Amino acid sequence: MLLLGQHTAAHSAISVLVNENRLLNLQQNLVSGKVTDTKGEALPGVSVQVKGTTIGTTTDSVGVYQLALPAPTATLVFSYVGYEEQEILVNNRKIVDATLKPQLSEMNEVVVVGYGKQKKLTTIGAQSSVNAEELKQPVANLSNLIAGRIAGVVGVQRSGEAGYDNSEIYIRGISTFTSSSPLILVDGVERTFNNIDPEDIANFSILKDASATAVYGVRGANGVILIETKKGRSGKTAINVQYDQGLTQFTKLPAFADGVTYLKVANEAYRNSNPGDSMPLYSDEYIEQTASGSDPDLYPNVDWFDVIFNKYGHNRRARVNANGGSDKAQYYLSVGYYDETGMFKTDELADYNSSMKFTRYNFTANLNLNVTKTTKVDFGASGWISNGNYPGSSTGSIFNAAYALPPIAIPVKYSNGAHSLMRTGDIGNPYSMLTQSGYATEFRSQLWSNIRLTQNLDFLAKGLSITGMFSFDNNNQHNIARSKTVDSYLATGRDEAGNLVLEQMQIGTNYLGYSRSNGGSRQFYTEAAINYNRSFGKHDITGMLLYNQSDRVDAFADDFISSIPYRYLGLAGRATYAYDNKYLAEANFGYNGSETFAPSHQFGFFPSFGLGWIASQEKFFEPLSNALSFLKLRFSYGEVGNSAIGGRRFAYISTVTGQGGYSYGRNDINNNIDGLNFGDYAVSVSWEKAAKYNLGIELRTWNDAISLTADVFQEKRTGIFRQRGDVPNIIGIANLPYANLGAVNNKGIDATLEINKQLGSDFRFGFRGNINWNRATVIDDANAPWPYPWQQRIGRKYGQRFGYTALGLFQTEEEVANSPYQVGTTKPGDIKYKDLNGDGKIDSYDQGPIGYGSIPEIVYGFGPTLTWKNWSIAAWFKGISNVDISLSGDGFRPFTFAGRGNLMAQITDRWSPDNPNSEAFYPRVTYGNENMNYEGSSWWVKNGAFLRLQTLEINYDLKDRPWLTKIGVPHLNIFLMGYNLVTISDFKMWDVELGDGRGAQYPLLKTYNLGVRAMF
Repeated sequence: MLLLGQHTAAHSAISVLVNENRLLNLQQNLVSGKVTDTKGEALPGVSVQVKGTTIGTTTDSVGVYQLALPAPTATLVFSYVGYEEQEILVNNRKIVDATLKPQLSEMNEVVVVGYGKQKKLTTIGAQSSVNAEELKQPVANLSNLIAGRIAGVVGVQRSGEAGYDNSEIYIRGISTFTSSSPLILVDGVERTFNNIDPEDIANFSILKDASATAVYGVRGANGVILIETKKGRSGKTAINVQYDQGLTQFTKLPAFADGVTYLKVANEAYRNSNPGDSMPLYSDEYIEQTASGSDPDLYPNVDWFDVIFNKYGHNRRARVNANGGSDKAQYYLSVGYYDETGMFKTDELADYNSSMKFTRYNFTANLNLNVTKTTKVDFGASGWISNGNYPGSSTGSIFNAAYALPPIAIPVKYSNGAHSLMRTGDIGNPYSMLTQSGYATEFRSQLWSNIRLTQNLDFLAKGLSITGMFSFDNNNQHNIARSKTVDSYLATGRDEAGNLVLEQMQIGTNYLGYSRSNGGSRQFYTEAAINYNRSFGKHDITGMLLYNQSDRVDAFADDFISSIPYRYLGLAGRATYAYDNKYLAEANFGYNGSETFAPSHQFGFFPSFGLGWIASQEKFFEPLSNALSFLKLRFSYGEVGNSAIGGRRFAYISTVTGQGGYSYGRNDINNNIDGLNFGDYAVSVSWEKAAKYNLGIELRTWNDAISLTADVFQEKRTGIFRQRGDVPNIIGIANLPYANLGAVNNKGIDATLEINKQLGSDFRFGFRGNINWNRATVIDDANAPWPYPWQQRIGRKYGQRFGYTALGLFQTEEEVANSPYQVGTTKPGDIKYKDLNGDGKIDSYDQGPIGYGSIPEIVYGFGPTLTWKNWSIAAWFKGISNVDISLSGDGFRPFTFAGRGNLMAQITDRWSPDNPNSEAFYPRVTYGNENMNYEGSSWWVKNGAFLRLQTLEINYDLKDRPWLTKIGVPHLNIFLMGYNLVTISDFKMWDVELGDGRGAQYPLLKTYNLGVRAMF
């Protein structure tokens, strides 16, 4: 027994030693690397196998893998669907990178389409996509990244305020007077996408023509955005970590004139308006006191933007995700954090936080189970939680005060600590509004969940399958306002002791109040589909028939109408056919409806068809194949609908409202009977109809290094819900009725060009550019004809501005006398307008089309990517054109109301007798609104085109670093990223993308971020 025990102990010791040696060998034989395609793009999910063994792994979301080898001389086998398999001998290396070439047939490459996927080769619908890696920018809102990056997307960002900085997004422009917002589907369910973490996105595509969107029926007319989140992959768990920190600053902040300039220009304006008054509005002594700054209490000189804004803000991001699994189950788990601090200043002595700050936490969990060989279950849960902190006064009201308050009116605070306020009650002190009005918090949460079951039915018919999905979404919003006001004063002078004489303008609450508001909704979605996908020799056939329904409830409805669920229900179908991968045909339909419409007219049928021809597959094309390796032509036509028609819900039902009444009886007895009248008249309301045509071409050349996709499109939108403006008053209708009368035609072109070329063993060049041009023309606006043809809206582009045509500035009294009459006091230096109808006077009949409008007709983007060894640099430029800005509002218009309004710094460029410049920015200044200088006219419409360096990123990959491998980090990437760095534009007053008005919005931000990514 003793000998047996000694033998057992010795055997155990030997086993431990052998296992330790094996572990040591595995650690010494650890290999890692990155797998990319021929374009240099990372390939996630690539199988990396040790040849002749079962040892293997897969690449992570950035194409990186790590694997322990049984021997340093092993051979690795790289394989991926749609790419040629590649074998590489390790030969004692620690870093082994691989570049996979696509299979020449490209038969297996698929793209996401409506309610499914199709082979990219045989797809007919017009659609575009963007590499999800390009969306990983240092911004909170995903909508700000896609305009200019995807052909067909038109977008403008009108505010940079944290939590409220989303862009207006349109696909192929605007084709209706009502809602033009696209349908957005995340993992197949209608959802918002602004707050999705780009790290969790696997696929981002847009569907543009009827062939692609007809399956969505009454929701597809405005285009569709499809987003798929990442799924797990078989293999060892891969953990990815990213952190970056950045500084933010405004791209462009409007500049105001200083106090001395204000006083001098005010005197000039007063003298122009009151030539008989020999006394100036402000004395030389007053101006000298203001200039010297000797008594800022009584002679203030305040730059209100300098008072309320810091020079810099900051943001930061952190992300961790893990994916892996086996053949039976795969998972993807992710958490993200984003934090942004705005540039509003705070009062450090305040006992509450009024800073602008937005924080968001994202989470995603996707689980894919292969229950049997033919049954698959996919479960996903994701969402976000955000918390915003803001000043007690809204950003808009603070900006309004800064524009309305002259720099010489009041100081920020008086030297004795008292808060200042003007006597005029409707103009606040911007600083007090920012720091002394309390604070507001906005808590929002969004939870998405979906489960899908897919059953393969090959045992019944090869290629047959069924699938079903159920989704539940919930979002909530909880806002708390803790508002207050402070005692505020106006100094009227100093007493004999030199102390300020203060008059109280406002009695403050001096304590934090409390108010609360809530919002939220719940949504249920269900779909079931049968799919067929089969190849018979040269014939490829697919089919789909799908049923779906959605039910969304306003969880905090405050009236009966709002409490009724918003519902959609319908069928969708698709059939495709391809012969020999050359001749393509496709038919789609949507049959669905909405509760908005009358019960007998709730459903509509929306068909589409498409034809395609891959000419490069023809034998006669072979002589051209070296120069043009791929050529595909496609055409589609179809009808789609839009149920987001605006107006009153359930417009097929009339409403009744109170209408005066009748009193009778003796004077000392009050006998009243309330009256009733029609409110809105019932109409046979229906959805908008969009007939869409699309002709597209796809080609590749230079050994597939250059690819081009271009589409020409036309849309005829009819049945737009409009309030009639052509009913004469003599008819006696109390309120003008609505009807499906409007019509708009939209046409344009969008295109994408890509170049990807390996130049030598260490250098790779890439370029991508896209452009969208569209023009929508009004065919019928349901209004009565205008008196003159130049006033007519029909036949003009949608969004066309109308106003007076400026001919320049009057230079002499004789020119004024010999020109058509203009309302008010007109003198040299005033704007001269064109008399369109020739009646000798300027009035509303002389207003005609001016400029383009606030929505750009042209949106484009382009950028190169350069890679050299471990270094890479990428840039992206975004631009818009055929767009303009109409200037208006307090602060922009000088002295329109006496004593009210700031002055823009551009006031120094004005017409005056000493500077009779016909090209001056401002005309002759006057004190009060005494002429037509600030009527809407071409003089105040400025070019809104710009080109912006939206992204610049420099990366360095740490490779061949044994010290990293030892700590289990095979891949480390350090990057420096800039966003909105440089803007080139003729417009200089504020950030050109903010658009019309006076620039009184929170400016857009530029950011500088330094970060690191690591894979474990």
